[in-house]
Amino acid sequence: MNKNILIVVAHADDEVLGCGATISKHIRNKDNVSILVLTDSSSAQGKDINIRHNEFLKAMNILGVEDFKKLDYKDNRLDSYDLVDIVKDIEIIKEKINPDIVYTHSYNDLNLDHQITNKAVLTAFRPLPNYKKCNIFAFDIPSSIEYQSVYHLRTNPNYYNTIDEIDLKIKIQAMMAYETELHPFPHPRSIENLEISAKKEGTMCGEALAESFYIERLIN
Repeated sequence: MNKNILIVVAHADDEVLGCGATISKHIRNKDNVSILVLTDSSSAQGKDINIRHNEFLKAMNILGVEDFKKLDYKDNRLDSYDLVDIVKDIEIIKEKINPDIVYTHSYNDLNLDHQITNKAVLTAFRPLPNYKKCNIFAFDIPSSIEYQSVYHLRTNPNYYNTIDEIDLKIKIQAMMAYETELHPFPHPRSIENLEISAKKEGTMCGEALAESFYIERLIN
């Protein structure tokens, strides 16, 4: 049976960095994948909004995602908004998508937008009686997780999505669409690092390639 999958991220490109290969796998499995981006993705960094939006559209096309939406909260300014307003916007999408699985940011990341997105998603999808329950998995973002204090980090991921070479290839191609966000190795947002990470995470679960997550909520 096809599943409804929702990915909620703070910035356009987080969906690729955090779970791009997993998105590809869901698409290949004929699941219904939707993506919600909370911010305009460029305002705080002085980048051209139109360029970033076109990069986002190109990435969606490469991934094969047809259902996506971007909100206009300001990049790196999510802490300036009331959490309840962000939660309400996510709940609107929740009612529309009725997801079986939600992927979002972990609270590990140093980036404050990522932390707030995690809190907003967990609030929007709190398992109230008489509501459809869904499983929630969280991912770290390269160039954000590496700089967090060790006192705030969870020890290890505890959920793995095994992926194929085609999934990793699509993730790499989608990330290459974000030309303004790519950096040369050894920067965490380099193509080489994404390939290394997929192999490393694969070895952690006895497979060639994988993407790792934290179980925020798993209900059977």
